[in-house]
Amino acid sequence: MNSRLFAFSVLTTQAFVCLPAIAQNTLTVPMEIVRISNPDLSAESRGSVTLYRFHPQYTLQMVQGSSRTELSLGGMIERSGNTDLSASRTLPSVRVLWESSSPVALFGLRASLEEASTRETEFAEFGRVTRDSTQRTGTLGGSWTRNLTAGSSVELAASHARLSYDTPLLVDYSETLGSVAYRFESSANSRYSLSASASRLNPDGVGDSASRGELGLGYEVDLSEGVNLNATAGAVRTNAQRSKTVPVGALRLTFTGERFDYAVAWSRYVSAGGSSGAYTRAESFESSLTYPFTVNTSLSLGIARARSLEANGDTGVSAYARIRSELTRFWAFTLGFEQRRAKPFGGPTARGNSVAVGLVYAHPNF
Repeated sequence: MNSRLFAFSVLTTQAFVCLPAIAQNTLTVPMEIVRISNPDLSAESRGSVTLYRFHPQYTLQMVQGSSRTELSLGGMIERSGNTDLSASRTLPSVRVLWESSSPVALFGLRASLEEASTRETEFAEFGRVTRDSTQRTGTLGGSWTRNLTAGSSVELAASHARLSYDTPLLVDYSETLGSVAYRFESSANSRYSLSASASRLNPDGVGDSASRGELGLGYEVDLSEGVNLNATAGAVRTNAQRSKTVPVGALRLTFTGERFDYAVAWSRYVSAGGSSGAYTRAESFESSLTYPFTVNTSLSLGIARARSLEANGDTGVSAYARIRSELTRFWAFTLGFEQRRAKPFGGPTARGNSVAVGLVYAHPNF
C-alpha cells in the first residue's frame, strides 16, 4: 500500500507541475507528545505508554479557468515508547480533487488513498474496542450537480471504496455506492432535500454480499443570525441473509458568535464495518464548544458517544478539553486532556486517559 501511495502522489504532483495556473498552498505540521493510560481500554489496565506524533499536511490548490484542482499530501508518523501497548506506525494519505464548473453545473472527480488506526476508526464510528491494527482505504468517486432553477438543483454521485486490514480479526471488503439528491429553497433562510442511494458490499473470503438502499428527507433552516439547524429523516433497507428496514436520521444545531461557537449533533445510521464485513446499525452523539480567552488563546471542550445498535452492541464515550495559544504568526502551542470509556456488551466498563502537549507549525502560503 505504501508503494502505491508513493506512485499515486508522484503522478498527481507531475500533473500539477504541467498546468500553469493560479496556485495556493498550505503547510501544517502538528507535533505532540501524548501520555496514554490503558490505551487498549481493557477491563484491567496493562499500564501507560508515551507516543511521539508528527503529522505533516500539505495542500495545494490550483485554479485554471473554470477548473479547480486540489492535492493533499499528509501522514501520521507515530512512535511508541512501548510497542506491547501501542504499535509504532506510519500512516500516509493522498487526496486529489478536480472540479469543472459552468454557469449552471459542477462536475467533480475525487480519489484518495489513506491509512488509519483501527483503534481510532472503530471506536469513533461504532464505540468498539478493537485490536491495535491498521486500516487501509482507497476511494474513487465522482459527482455532477446541475442548477434547475435559481433555488433548486439535482446531484448525481457514485463512488467505489476498498478497505483492507493488517489483521485477520477484521474483514476486508469493497463497497460501491450511487446516489441522487434533489434540493430546493423554500424561503430565503430554509432549504429542503430529497435523496435516494443504493450500495453493494462485497466481503473477502467469508460472509455474503449485502445491499443497502436508503430514502431520506432533509430540512435546513437559519433560525437566527449565526444559528443553523439541519435535520434529516429516512429509512434504510438492507439485504444479506435476511432483509430488514430500519429508521435513520440526524439532527445538528450550530451557533457561531463573536464570543464562542458551539455545535450539537445526533445521528442514527447504517454503514459498513470491518468487524463483520457487513452493514451495521449505529448511533452517535457529539457536542463541542470553543471559547476564546484572548485574541490568541482559545479553549475547546467536547464530548462524543458512539453506540452499536446490533445485538452485541458496544458503547464508547470520549470527552476532551484542549487549549491552543498562538505564539507567533506561524507557531502555536497546544495542551489537551482526553478521557475515554468503553462498555462492551455484557462486559465491565473500561477507562483510559491521555494528556498531550504539542506545537503546531502552520504556513498559509508555503
